[in-house]
Amino acid sequence: MKNITATGFFIKNKKILLEKRRKDEDNYAGLWAAPGGHKKPLEFPKRALKREMKEELNVDIKSAAYLGMFKDTDPTSKKLYHHHFFLVKEWKGRIKTTTEQAGIRWVALGRIKNLKNMNKVDIKVLKKAKLI
Repeated sequence: MKNITATGFFIKNKKILLEKRRKDEDNYAGLWAAPGGHKKPLEFPKRALKREMKEELNVDIKSAAYLGMFKDTDPTSKKLYHHHFFLVKEWKGRIKTTTEQAGIRWVALGRIKNLKNMNKVDIKVLKKAKLI
């Protein structure tokens, strides 16, 4: 299966880091979502998380707790995805916007459910993990 991702929830001061996906993406286009990316063949999900966060945010993950795997059908491609979610507890480096996304911002956890164009699977996982 090629539609496997690793996604990280960065939470600080009761805010969560979200990225705005570009409108030209082939999956989850134009949505706000926690940062993440595709797992490579034979790559473990935690390793994929570390690689993707370096690529997307220019940070090194030092500690992350596994929250589980959740299935979701992407509204853009209509393909089934298996998302591995992590709560990022510690990272090194300053989070920076890269060409991987249209933008990033910190959003109050209390506002995330009302955010327009929010990725629904992220909300589901945040609720299940009792983070919102």
